[in-house]
Amino acid sequence: MKKLGFIVEMKDCKDAADLRRWVDLAQQQGIDGVELLFNSKCGVDFSLDKIKPAFENTPVEPAACGLWWLNTISPDPDERAAVRRTMLEFLDMAEAIGCRMAFFNTGEYDPEDPDKNIAEFKKEYLYYKDIADKKGIKLACYLGHGGNFVHSRGILDKLLKEVPEFNIKLDPVGIMRNMKDDPYEIMKRYANRIAHFHAKDIFRYGDDGWEIEPIVGMGQLKWNVMLGMLWNVGYDGYIIIEPHGVWAEPENRWKHIVLAKRHLEQYMIR
Repeated sequence: MKKLGFIVEMKDCKDAADLRRWVDLAQQQGIDGVELLFNSKCGVDFSLDKIKPAFENTPVEPAACGLWWLNTISPDPDERAAVRRTMLEFLDMAEAIGCRMAFFNTGEYDPEDPDKNIAEFKKEYLYYKDIADKKGIKLACYLGHGGNFVHSRGILDKLLKEVPEFNIKLDPVGIMRNMKDDPYEIMKRYANRIAHFHAKDIFRYGDDGWEIEPIVGMGQLKWNVMLGMLWNVGYDGYIIIEPHGVWAEPENRWKHIVLAKRHLEQYMIR
């Protein structure tokens, strides 16, 4: 485990120059990669003219490509067909820029029927996995979040049994917030199924629901423990810094990235 990266929200990048500024920050800070996150609610632009030049003549690599807010198992056949077209464009783009990790939503077919969701998802996931395998891309999916049917440990257990090829993109705060579960317990059970890992932090205090999302290392999560759990199973993917809360604002993101790197790299051999 030696690679460190951070997320760039592609909705905030208008052109290659915008993206290049983040790539340059990564190089200046000795960070290995930049993750490109596409939000379909804001519209997606997979133009290689916008993306590929940003990684030219730099050691910084595209650490991962993420695409969210697509319902990959929509019961509407027209919507599902449109999602397939977008997913194929997404995977083509990832291959063209030399990215080896891509992740996306599980989607939701029927909120009341986990078994139906799993059956529908298995068909789509294996379809995309076959394509990704041929491109040399590893796939993973979010847990929880809106529009995902994997919002409990029981559903995740069933999914992994029915689709053993399934890989997890894990965000410990997302486990707490979206699955209402314990991230340490989820990692204890499924660390060997984690293919991609996001690092963001949280601090909760009192019984009134108050919380903040501080810089990684300044909250309640034990990064020595979580990275130790990943070390224990031989995780060899990226640790991706994910600025959130006030730190997600473009003018603040670089501060989060620089300070989070200082905390995380003490547990990594790079």
